[in-house]
Amino acid sequence: DGGMYTVIGIAKEAFKGNTDITAIEFPKTLKNIGQYAFSGCSSLAGELEIPSGVITIGGHAFENCSNLTGELKIPDEVTAIGADAFLNCKGFTGGLKIPEKITKIESGTFEGCSGFDGELTIPESVTTIGGGAFRGCKNLTGELKLHDGITSIGNYAFEDCSGFKGELRIPSGLTVINQTAFEGCSGFTGTLVIPANI
Repeated sequence: DGGMYTVIGIAKEAFKGNTDITAIEFPKTLKNIGQYAFSGCSSLAGELEIPSGVITIGGHAFENCSNLTGELKIPDEVTAIGADAFLNCKGFTGGLKIPEKITKIESGTFEGCSGFDGELTIPESVTTIGGGAFRGCKNLTGELKLHDGITSIGNYAFEDCSGFKGELRIPSGLTVINQTAFEGCSGFTGTLVIPANI
């Protein structure tokens, strides 16, 4: 109607399955990206630039957007990323830094993102890593640093993450190591340290 509007959110399934979109330029006013917002947008290519004001990224938001490339930079302001948000986004490269306001990495969040080829940084704010969270991220490198504040690591969480090197130290806050949590992680060397309370 000729009016001007400030976009602060992208609603659930807003562009789901739209194969005509080749790139996204987000407004700086954006705060929230809804569930399935760009799921299946298979023609999306190039770098994904999420503006610094974004607080939440919904589940499945960029699921199966497999032509995205470059480093995935998640803004420090993000407090929640939904399950399967970046499932099968195979083209990302570089490292992956989880924002320090995140307390839970949901199930399948980065599953199948096999292109990451740098270090994974998990902040001390994280207490829970969901099932399959990093499953198939086979090119992540460096040491996997799991701090003692982590109390839960789900099934398949790091399955087939074969690029990690160095010792694997299980967090002292864990009481259970779930099935196939580290299956196929063939790069670890040195002593496997399992705390007494497991």
